[in-house]
Amino acid sequence: MSWNQFEYSTNDGRPVTLYEFIHSGQKFYRYTNADRNIEFNHNSFMTTAISNNGLSMGTGNSLEITLPANTEVTKLYRGIPPSTALLIRIYQLHAHDGEIDFRVVWIGKIQEVKREALDRAKFITASVASSFERNGLRLTYGRSCPHALYDHNCQVQKEQFALCDIEIIKLDGANIIVSLPNHIKDGYFSGGYIAWFIDGIKEMRGLKTQLNGKMGLLGGTHDLKTGMKITVYPGCDRTIKTCSEKFGNHLNYGGQPHIPGVSPFQIIKLF
Repeated sequence: MSWNQFEYSTNDGRPVTLYEFIHSGQKFYRYTNADRNIEFNHNSFMTTAISNNGLSMGTGNSLEITLPANTEVTKLYRGIPPSTALLIRIYQLHAHDGEIDFRVVWIGKIQEVKREALDRAKFITASVASSFERNGLRLTYGRSCPHALYDHNCQVQKEQFALCDIEIIKLDGANIIVSLPNHIKDGYFSGGYIAWFIDGIKEMRGLKTQLNGKMGLLGGTHDLKTGMKITVYPGCDRTIKTCSEKFGNHLNYGGQPHIPGVSPFQIIKLF
């Protein structure tokens, strides 16, 4: 039977929803609301108490998904969430459809996770289509650089300035202590970030300050351990001096450092 025959049948339809969470395109978490595990597309979807608030015309570009608190994907959001947003793909099919005719009913990203109770959590997701409805940002003029460090506008090659295999000596929940080369000055990494791998997936965390080997982290030291090797990337205060002297990238500087200090629209009384 075709999808429509199952979908509109009063007796033969056995609808099943499959949820696929994708972490950095490398790790997958698959669940279903069926009463048993479902094999689909050469993958196993594990049965669990998962549900959503429903898809209907006029509901907009958001969907709420409720899962048990002990699922692996929910555990990722205990403490500091992953540094990259997880994707969510939802399929609908009928359990006894021999042709496995299915529909992809939702593709989006996880925006927020709320712990509703001790035994369950709610995932707030936004559809991919919602990103096309956002207003575009306009580039404004100013003395400081508007570009994000290491992006396609900045064009600084972060690999040229990274310090790799830096070992964490100590940590206290808010800061880590590492051993840096003697030529590294205080504040060189302030505003930068650190990166490390967990199960082959790259995680990142921003740096607030760096004094000698002490680095203050945005979000604390969750998931970090002593003896772990990290990569450290320097930060930028978005001034032309730092862009030139620290990175040698002044030709790509996005600000206008020579804007005059007096506005041409300001009334100046000469007498």
